[in-house]
Amino acid sequence: MLFDFRIRPPFKSFLTTGGMFGGHDGSHDPAYIDPYETGKDPIPSADKGDMDLFFQEMEANGIDKAGIIGRNCGPNGFVDNADIREFIQKDPNRFFGFAGIDPNAPDAVDEVTRCIRDWGFRGISLEAGWCDPSLKPDDPIIDPVYEKVNELGGITLISLSFCYGPDLSYSDPITIQHVANKYPNMKICISHGGWPQVQSMLAVAMRCPNVYLMPDCYLYIPGWPYARDYVKAANSYLKYRTLYASAYPLRGFEQCYKGWCAQPFEPDALKANLYDNAARLLGL
Repeated sequence: MLFDFRIRPPFKSFLTTGGMFGGHDGSHDPAYIDPYETGKDPIPSADKGDMDLFFQEMEANGIDKAGIIGRNCGPNGFVDNADIREFIQKDPNRFFGFAGIDPNAPDAVDEVTRCIRDWGFRGISLEAGWCDPSLKPDDPIIDPVYEKVNELGGITLISLSFCYGPDLSYSDPITIQHVANKYPNMKICISHGGWPQVQSMLAVAMRCPNVYLMPDCYLYIPGWPYARDYVKAANSYLKYRTLYASAYPLRGFEQCYKGWCAQPFEPDALKANLYDNAARLLGL
């Protein structure tokens, strides 16, 4: 069975945020190799923004369940949480919503309440480094959001990698340790796995049992530095806290799955990260 924990479908406001859909050629400067585009296979559903193709690709690749992940970064990308609600209602036993929250917004806490308590979302998604102004995950301005998620029993997804924020200090895993220690009962999932500060991220996850890692493209794209470090951890102490995620439409479902499974996971660890860990996290 397969649980893809991070999907952004070609649906309504997803289509108009952050350059996710429609395809692009990347840089033509030979001195710059776009690591996200190099070796990327075409994705018909994403390139055409076609929901019928999207569901066909999900079925063809055996995706049983999926997290539908929001975005709310002000001018840097916005997905209407009402669109996520409409999407997950298509099959609420298959799709699980995570609301995009902008901590800078005056109604951020109310939005958390509406999405988790009233609409049945399983948690929230933060891309704090892309907010305006940019925030680090442990910025005190986010505390009311964390407190409400914690009160409601939700899960917090935090995107953490080199591309978030004006410099690498915004992807420092110690910010996650601060949050995890402050809210030890709140489950925290790190989208993009904190790359490239992988060793520090793995150490934080070792210290903090409420932290889960989703390395997604930084593990399944061939040639990424430090990918094997995630695998070593997933084969040992993070066996039950590593989650498979394609981050579609970053790449297509088939290419992501094949790249992930090509890594030297032990069989029981692979079974755990492809489905069992996500199911346990969500209480399924």
